[in-house]
Amino acid sequence: MAKFVAVCRTGDVVEGRGLSVEVDGLRIAILNDGEAIHALLGRCPHENGSLGLGWIEDGEVVCPLHRWRFRLSTGRCTTIRGESVHRFRCEVRGDEVWVEV
Repeated sequence: MAKFVAVCRTGDVVEGRGLSVEVDGLRIAILNDGEAIHALLGRCPHENGSLGLGWIEDGEVVCPLHRWRFRLSTGRCTTIRGESVHRFRCEVRGDEVWVEV
């Protein structure tokens, strides 16, 4: 059964950047686009690059390894058709970021 867990503080996630966290064996990228906090599966399907070490451009996280791009709103890859990463439900509660895993 899915549950929400606290993964970090909002101040830990710099605007325009990501933060890599691990929850129950899952690498999750926490991303701050300046308007909202997002949570995506933290590994790029191309070569397991850490999306939590990526940056945000035009509503997409950019993988630091080979620059594959994923929409924050859906997890869909805009670089290679048919690729995507899981998008987790995410909430800000006070100064904490909670993710449903």
